[in-house]
Amino acid sequence: MSFRTLATLLALPSLALVACSPSGPVKRQAGSWSQKIEILKLEGRGATPETKTQMQKMFDSMAGTSVCLTPTAAAKEDFGKAMEQMASRGQNCTFGKKDVSGGTIHVAATCKQPTGGTVKMTIDGSNSATKQDMTMQTEGYAATGAKEGTMQMRIVSTRAGDCKPGDITPPEAPAAAPAPVAPAAKP
Repeated sequence: MSFRTLATLLALPSLALVACSPSGPVKRQAGSWSQKIEILKLEGRGATPETKTQMQKMFDSMAGTSVCLTPTAAAKEDFGKAMEQMASRGQNCTFGKKDVSGGTIHVAATCKQPTGGTVKMTIDGSNSATKQDMTMQTEGYAATGAKEGTMQMRIVSTRAGDCKPGDITPPEAPAAAPAPVAPAAKP
């Protein structure tokens, strides 16, 4: 499995944090959130048992870190919009399934990579304002169509109450710059 494919596989779970329901978005509650990632399967070129163990140790060490989700950040989260924006971030994804209604999430996407290969992703699980529990599987394919590898992970994100002093608080996303104003014509 190439480093680029692996990096793509690791970046995709961040898209699976919130979901939309028919009556409106199910938003995560503001507060202290932690995430536990368990690698269920890691196969492919360069994917040894040692690689899986090292990656699991890395994820386990991150599980002790909590993030403060501010009320402003919680209000801005929109899983549906994040999926739509994947294409604008160079992911060039098409969705065969995008059922993110209510308490469930079922997504299937194929993302074309700049190298000519593809990454196929499925996400299945449950969602609420205080917990997400999902299984994500990604499969990487070379430009020739040959399978490069598979990674399957279980991702559990849990709210543990109000933000705490030791939580990491990510910076707010910058506001969009206003459109430039044309200078007024001189009389």
